[in-house]
Amino acid sequence: MSHTKEYKNKMQALLAPGYKMLSWDEFDYSILQNVNITKRSGKNADEFNDCWIMFDTETSRKKKSADPQDCHVVAFTISIRAYNQNIVTLYGHDPVSCIECISNIIDNLPAHNTILYCHNLSYDWVFLRQFFFEKFGLPNRQLNTKPYYPIYIGWENGMQIRDSLILAQRGLEKWANDMQAEHRKAVGSWDYNRIRKQSSRFTRHEKKYIEYDTLAGVECLNITAEHIGARVPTMPYTSTGICRNETRKRGRKHHARKTFEKCLNTWQVQQILEMVFHGGYTHANRYLSCWIVDGAQCYDFASSYPYSMLSSKVPMSSFKPVSEKMIADEIIKQSEDYAYVFLVTIFDFEQKDYKNPMPMLQKSKLLVEKGCTNDNGRILEGKVAQIWMNEYDLKLYREQYKEKRIEITDVYYATKDYLPRWFTDYIYELFTEKCMLKGVDPVRYMIKKGELNGEYGQCVQHPVRIEIMEHYLTGEYKPNEDPEKQNKEKLYEKYCNNKNNILPYQWGVWVTSESMYRLFQLSKCIASDGIWLYSDTDSIYATKWDEVKLKTFNDSIKKKLLDRNYPPVVRDGKEYWLGVAERDSHYEKFCAIGAKRYAGIGDDGEIHITVAGVPKKAGSKCLKSLEDFKPGFVFSGTDTGKKQHTYFYRNKIWEDAAGNICGDSIDLTTCDYTLDSPYEEKFEIEDEIYLQVYEAELRGRDLERSHY
Repeated sequence: MSHTKEYKNKMQALLAPGYKMLSWDEFDYSILQNVNITKRSGKNADEFNDCWIMFDTETSRKKKSADPQDCHVVAFTISIRAYNQNIVTLYGHDPVSCIECISNIIDNLPAHNTILYCHNLSYDWVFLRQFFFEKFGLPNRQLNTKPYYPIYIGWENGMQIRDSLILAQRGLEKWANDMQAEHRKAVGSWDYNRIRKQSSRFTRHEKKYIEYDTLAGVECLNITAEHIGARVPTMPYTSTGICRNETRKRGRKHHARKTFEKCLNTWQVQQILEMVFHGGYTHANRYLSCWIVDGAQCYDFASSYPYSMLSSKVPMSSFKPVSEKMIADEIIKQSEDYAYVFLVTIFDFEQKDYKNPMPMLQKSKLLVEKGCTNDNGRILEGKVAQIWMNEYDLKLYREQYKEKRIEITDVYYATKDYLPRWFTDYIYELFTEKCMLKGVDPVRYMIKKGELNGEYGQCVQHPVRIEIMEHYLTGEYKPNEDPEKQNKEKLYEKYCNNKNNILPYQWGVWVTSESMYRLFQLSKCIASDGIWLYSDTDSIYATKWDEVKLKTFNDSIKKKLLDRNYPPVVRDGKEYWLGVAERDSHYEKFCAIGAKRYAGIGDDGEIHITVAGVPKKAGSKCLKSLEDFKPGFVFSGTDTGKKQHTYFYRNKIWEDAAGNICGDSIDLTTCDYTLDSPYEEKFEIEDEIYLQVYEAELRGRDLERSHY
């Protein structure tokens, strides 16, 4: 790329001093006037400073105590990178100096708009907010994904703070490793338990730690932008935004907006679609909760959602009401060509096979329930239940349950077809690039992997989100009180009229439903003397598999792809298929308590855990043996590093007894996690033959059927 003489002169002037780490009050800010100015596309686009800036803080408690308490900033760094080179990292000790440093940077940069990043803005923002307010006034715009999680915050002076964590979707250490950044997070060089004052000096190792945090950050931002073809003003806010821009670009060439408009529904139908959406299927075998089972083999779908998007039909028109009454058999019979949503009311229902450990009815989705038996969020039987379904859900329900009476009302239908070819070709292209880059180019591989997953993510984003506002005087986060911002129907109308929107929500609903249905079809490949132990969205753990059935199942997956002209990706003589069930992790011994709570001893002889809310590596070390993994076991916060957030809002700047300048703060105190049982009752197995299959797995082990 050629540049003007002025551009080259500015670059030379800015880079001439060479990179340094300096105290914030020792830097010659005037050299920042040599930063390039860039714009978004468009004749009257705003001007931005073409540099990557990231800030970070380190904080300290005021005393050693187990009780939550006010905290304060004890260190900050701000790194600047321009012309693909690191310019400087500035550091200091207190929040006043941090904001003064930011002000000096902004005042000396040539363009009006400046973007600053912070990795995990939700934390640093609380500590610095009062100081930002005092220096720059209250923000004039802010976007929050949920309370205490701002994506960006902007001011009239053109300054905007963004959260790089929501863009990277991973911690700074992993991000720097994945992006192959020159500088990596200096793990372990900072003692977080030490009580510090703002007058404390940094050791050489501590300075390196705080320097590398932001230096790695600006390098990751620069690398990411280069690989996705973005610049400072066009960098997406979130990870999904990375693929959204390219999707929209391709969609415009293929009149995707017309297809989108054909699929638009009334607000009433949109609400129904959101009730039909049920996410992934995660569940544990209730009969074997807390049992330690010998041998568990996991089969995992390769890119389950992308496969569904390539191979399955989805609603390709708006939903219209069905005038005549329909029965279940009719809906299933016509499900190849038509998509349906409908309200199902069932009376006196139960599982066809009480031995089935994986019921599909989701408790949280029931509009009405009476006399229902709960199995860790799934329903086994009941007197009355009412729920919205589509044809995939109905097929699964008919396979699993029987009832005295079923009523299907409020039926809507849409025509079905495959997703547009331009869209599925792009998904296949991303899958191909991901396969070819794995182990070859880790940077591009991680970006393409994120883009591939993001294509599904775009289809399941809710069209209407109530705006969450931060109340700057109190620190509280509440829905916007403006009636216009609370009117969901008007917000939905605004979404429908936005020309940038081209991927209908209903596509994501059907992709998710088909993927869950396929998970249950995979379960039929478990051997007749095998046990279905655990499920998690796109994977199944079982004691024994039928290899012949697995091959037949995978052959059917491959045939669907070939019928759609999507052959395998071949690399070094090996074929990579979307959607096939692949042998994944194996456990010599396995124990599941409930959804997102399981552990096992792998082939490496080590204990591995998955417990929602407990760090995997640190949590695994807490268990002396797998027998410890049972209700009542406490994962110590001291050992796992799990923290509890306590917010302190003073709503003013103040000075503590030690002379530390303070504002609002968050205290991170160690937090224990106690395993509990999801069951209030004990599930017995009455069938003697079936019981023998279970007990054969536990022969020689002196264990009861449950610990609780």
